[in-house]
Amino acid sequence: MRVQYLSKKNIKEIVKSLELRKDVDKAIIDLLRNAESVKVVSESKYEVIVADNLPLLFKGPRYSGYAPTLFIVNYMYAKGVRLLPMVVVDEGAVDPLMRGADVMIPGIRRVLTPFSVGDFVAVLEPSERYAIVVGYALIDSSTIAPGVKGKGLRNLTWLNDDLWKLCMEIARSESK
Repeated sequence: MRVQYLSKKNIKEIVKSLELRKDVDKAIIDLLRNAESVKVVSESKYEVIVADNLPLLFKGPRYSGYAPTLFIVNYMYAKGVRLLPMVVVDEGAVDPLMRGADVMIPGIRRVLTPFSVGDFVAVLEPSERYAIVVGYALIDSSTIAPGVKGKGLRNLTWLNDDLWKLCMEIARSESK
């Protein structure tokens, strides 16, 4: 792993790009803006922005810009903050999603927050206790209805993938 601390100028650029997105909650921008220490941890496939020991954003092979990590989505969700629009999937969708499959429209049981094409979306498991996927929308939430087929969300990162493991490693090493 390679670690590089970010300058205030770099942080401002990232904050500015996030402020242009209506789908990312202000809480993640505040975490980044108010952090005492912000660094980039790079590994072969991923680049993770870590603010005050929290893996916030990532770049990876499935998306070229910065997207919120599943780690920070679940961390904030446990505190009652929804960083992203959310959907709930049925039990049959969980296993394929945990292998990296995209979210198919028939597997979406409920839309908790409306979203548009290109928005980041968190996917909750059926009991709605935690997110299992962060993806981006291929369709508007208004088009999700019974009988509609096709892909709904592009899966960017999922529970227990390499990025999740990297984020857990970062969080554990930072908390020591």
